[in-house]
Amino acid sequence: MNSAAVSTRNDMPVAATPYWRPAEHFAHAVQFYADDTLLVEELSRFIGTALGAGDAAVVIATKAHRDRLAQRMQSRGFDTARALEQGRYIAMDAAETMATFMVDNWPDAALFTATIGNVLGQAAAAAGGTNPHISAFGEMVALLWKQGNPEGAVRLEQLWNNLARIYPMSLRCAYPMSGFDREAHEELFLKICAEHSHVIPVESYTALVSDEQRLRSISLLQQKAQALETEMAERKQVEEALRRTQAELESIVEHRTSALRRLSLRLLRLQDTERRRIARELHDSLGQYLVGLKINVEMIRQSPGSEALWSEAEQLMERCMAEVRTLSYLLHPPTMDAAGFASAARWYVEGFGHRSGVNVTVEAPDQLGRFPDAVELALFRVLQEALTNVHRHSGASAAQVSIREDAGQVILEIRDNGRGIPEALLAHFQATGGGMGVGLAGIRERAWELAGRVRIESDSAGTLVAVAIPLRPTANMSDNSLEGWPPVASVLDGIGQD
Repeated sequence: MNSAAVSTRNDMPVAATPYWRPAEHFAHAVQFYADDTLLVEELSRFIGTALGAGDAAVVIATKAHRDRLAQRMQSRGFDTARALEQGRYIAMDAAETMATFMVDNWPDAALFTATIGNVLGQAAAAAGGTNPHISAFGEMVALLWKQGNPEGAVRLEQLWNNLARIYPMSLRCAYPMSGFDREAHEELFLKICAEHSHVIPVESYTALVSDEQRLRSISLLQQKAQALETEMAERKQVEEALRRTQAELESIVEHRTSALRRLSLRLLRLQDTERRRIARELHDSLGQYLVGLKINVEMIRQSPGSEALWSEAEQLMERCMAEVRTLSYLLHPPTMDAAGFASAARWYVEGFGHRSGVNVTVEAPDQLGRFPDAVELALFRVLQEALTNVHRHSGASAAQVSIREDAGQVILEIRDNGRGIPEALLAHFQATGGGMGVGLAGIRERAWELAGRVRIESDSAGTLVAVAIPLRPTANMSDNSLEGWPPVASVLDGIGQD
């Protein structure tokens, strides 16, 4: 029998003739195959040679392979029925046999020796003669590999080798080569080969009849392997470059997003500062001018014959002063500095109802205390933005404003009875923060700046905008850190629910 290793002839390397003929006593061969037909053909030679020599044969295979083997043996003139009667031919189902010795998905050595040893003992006794011999073929290892238990397959190969030291036999097992189609299979593939004395390659190699053809085939496989290794190395380099590029892009996006968010917050703060300045200027400058103008008009009105003209002028002055006062208060209500957010909210809601025609009510406990200036200003701007949206977009006839303090947080809710926000538009805003104008985006940014949370619910019955802002931060506001803040989300889970 030729060795499966590369031999030399006249000092020239020659590819070894593949081992696929009947093995010598005590050999353990593994066959890798791509075509079931050629597997059955080689198996019929292996088993047929044993039966023809008066030896015993044991086949533990799938039903499909057992049936095809029986047909092939009969077509070659072997009387398998007589061999079965004599007990020299034993055919068993691979899955059923394997189930007798598997414990927790692992081959049990004692059960395997008892089960398979009993079968081999019967076959050896039936073979008779002074030197009884058994040719055994098994597919149980292939089933374990197919089931995703390669370690179990290697262990079963080792148990077969242990039995080969007890019973005079030649072993052969087979694996479909399609099961070894991943780079990760290499180590286990080598372990399987190491448990065998002979390895039979797939048909594309065993079909070659000359050393020259086999050398060419080996050289081609070596070239393909080298090309594959090179391609894999290049692919790893490309993947690594892509990972670095992706990391750099993510860093850039994160940096720019953070910068845009900081810019947005900066603009909001500048806007609030400018509103406060304009409100003060309107009150202290233009307001005083109008007061002085009114006094002058009053003095002129007392002149004879100008009562009607100056009465009309006085009315215009009163309107101008009222408009300036209202504009000043809207920009920054002085009542908030003096009495807090709840008072400013009631004042704003009253004026909003007169201007818009929407019936708005405010619910706030009488004992509601003062909040930090930044929190009160943010809540007032949220109230303005939310009610402006109610007036412009909802078509609502009524709205309800609720202010309360709970678990170290101040919670502001604005609910209306309008037409609601389209579901797709609301989902897009919740996912991306865009698509609904600057009003709701501004509400989200103001809450985020103070480590707060925003919740928006909407259907055909109306819309709820809820904002919760912590009152006892332990980190710098500019860090926007949530560590040490009260659990805002747990409170928001109940906002707007009856």
